[in-house]
Amino acid sequence: MKIQILETSMQNREQYDISEICTPPVWNTSIESQPGSLQFEMLDDSKVFLRNGDIIEMKIDGKLYFKGKVFSRTKSKNRQWKITAYDSTRYLKNEDTLVFNASSASSRFRTICQTQGIPHKILDNVNYNCAAVVEDKHTYYSMLEDALEETRKNYKVRYGFWDNAGTLEFFNFNRMITKLVIGDNSLMTDYDYEASIDDAANSVKVMREDKEKGKREIFVAQNAANIETWGKLQIVETVSDADLNSSQLQQQANVLLGEKNKETKTISIDALGNLGIRAGNSFILRISDLNRDNLGKDNLALVKTCKHNFKDGHSMNLKVEVVA
Repeated sequence: MKIQILETSMQNREQYDISEICTPPVWNTSIESQPGSLQFEMLDDSKVFLRNGDIIEMKIDGKLYFKGKVFSRTKSKNRQWKITAYDSTRYLKNEDTLVFNASSASSRFRTICQTQGIPHKILDNVNYNCAAVVEDKHTYYSMLEDALEETRKNYKVRYGFWDNAGTLEFFNFNRMITKLVIGDNSLMTDYDYEASIDDAANSVKVMREDKEKGKREIFVAQNAANIETWGKLQIVETVSDADLNSSQLQQQANVLLGEKNKETKTISIDALGNLGIRAGNSFILRISDLNRDNLGKDNLALVKTCKHNFKDGHSMNLKVEVVA
C-alpha cells in the first residue's frame, strides 16, 4: 500500500508531495453531522510550510480518497507539526437563514451546496417533499438533518451524503451496501456492544394547540407490553400544522411510536483496515457471541463513524448501527 500526502499552497499555488516528512495519517468519516478529517504530523521543512486553507489530498495506490483544507496547525518543541484537514462537509457547519417551500431533501441539499459553492452530485433523488419551513440562523447540517429525519419517518427510506474526494454526494443508503462480512473470522479483532432503551419511548403523545381558539388536541399511541416490561417511557411531540386532520395526527403518533419503541443496538468494532468501508457504507455483521441478542447470524450494519489508522499497518475502528 502506497500512501501519498499532497499539499497545495494557496499562497503560491504549487503542489508538494510531503509524504516523506509526514507520519501515517488517520482518516475519519461520520454520518453524525461531523466533517470528515485527515490528521497527521509532519517535520519542519525548508521548502514546505503549511498554512490554514492549504489543500491536502491523500492518495492510496494512486486513487484519491481525501481532499480538504487545513483547518488546524499545532506545534510542539520537538519540531513536529500536528495538522488537521477537513473535507467539504466542514462548510455545512456554517449558519444561514433559508426559506424552503415544500421540497425534497435532495432538492434542499442541492440548494445548500449551490449557496456555498460546493461541488456536488445527487446520486439518488427523493420522491417525498418535506413540509415548508423557515430555517432561521441554523447550520446547514441542522437543516439537512431535519429534512432527512422527516423523510425517514414518512417515506421509510434513509438517505445521506458524504464527501467523495472533494465532491459532496447525496444518496440512498441502500446504494452503499457492500458485500463485505465483518465479524467472526473476518477482519474483526475486537468489539464492544450496547443494547440501550435510554432513548426509547413506549408511550407517545402528539399534541396540537390552537391558542386563538383555546383548544388543545392530544393523540396517544402506546405499547402496553413494553410499558409493563420497561416501565412507561413517554415523549411528547408538538405540531402546529392546522391542515392535518385527526386521523393524520393519530397516524403521526403511531409512526413515532414505531420509531421509538425499540432497543438501540450499537457496536464499536476494531478491525483490519479495508478501504471499501467508510461512514455511510453497510456490511454484513456476524458475531456468534451475540446469538442471544439475535445478532449471531448475518445482520446488516450501517457504519455511523469510521476511523482508518495507517500507523503500524492499516486498522479501522467502526461505530455501527444494526439496521436489519
